[in-house]
Amino acid sequence: MADSTPELWKLLAWNGISLRVPPHWEVSSLATSYLQLDDGDGPVLELKWQQLKGSFSHKSHMRKLARFSGAGSGVNFQQRSLPERWRQLLQGFEAQSFEWHGQEIGGEGVILYCTMCQKATLLQFYQRMGVNDPLVTLQVLNSFRDHSEDGWVTWSLYGLRALMPHRFVLVSHSFHPGHYQLVFQHGHEHVTLSRWGPADILLKEGDLLDWFENRCREFRWCMTSSFRKHNFRGNPAIGGQSRRSNGPGARLWAQVTRKLPHIWIRIWHLPTSNQILGVTARGLKPLDEKTLEEICSNYEVV
Repeated sequence: MADSTPELWKLLAWNGISLRVPPHWEVSSLATSYLQLDDGDGPVLELKWQQLKGSFSHKSHMRKLARFSGAGSGVNFQQRSLPERWRQLLQGFEAQSFEWHGQEIGGEGVILYCTMCQKATLLQFYQRMGVNDPLVTLQVLNSFRDHSEDGWVTWSLYGLRALMPHRFVLVSHSFHPGHYQLVFQHGHEHVTLSRWGPADILLKEGDLLDWFENRCREFRWCMTSSFRKHNFRGNPAIGGQSRRSNGPGARLWAQVTRKLPHIWIRIWHLPTSNQILGVTARGLKPLDEKTLEEICSNYEVV
């Protein structure tokens, strides 16, 4: 079965955490530091995480979970010893496991704390009517990571995959039919990853440049003759950057207009997946093109 074949599982990575899950598990609820996954019949996994400062107490977090049980709740919650097979997979974490039972659904999970990155994570696996595959749970736990060690953070969700420098923080996200967008910020630097589709509908009235000029009018103020058509990784692309001064005048102009003076854009068409991808960066100072090139090279449809 595909569930017990990790080679066929898909990577899910969101805001610092990553794991591999069966291919039919889909994200049904999403927030900045929260994910819920469903298998088509109901919830199967819930994740919550938080970057902490100072000490961490498993006991206090267990007390918070226990509040949902008790007389009248229909839920029996209890802390339990960490199963030995879980312990072997989670040696890099401080871990405490729990389980709960209701009339028709139950669950088991673990609260993890990583002393290296100071992140606490709750993973909760739902069990419906006694249906549970312990091997799937073990494989998910084995794949779980809560930080990277190379300075880049992986983002993989809804068919998109990207790498972003660790210094950039997610400030907004939207996943609407036909348009996905992730917006990151570090100081006065802003980077936006976009996806539009289906491309054959969007481009039926012209080429990529025609579509961009009609769709992305907010960038017209900064475009110069440097904006041009080109080829990116074998695909049609357009791109360019503003040519403004880095002096006090440019910074004053930015304060008055509330527009960052330096902007860099690349948009490319992926005919094989029928999508359009885009990377847009803005800043008070000229942007590091080497970093932007690496972001583009690692931004893809999967």
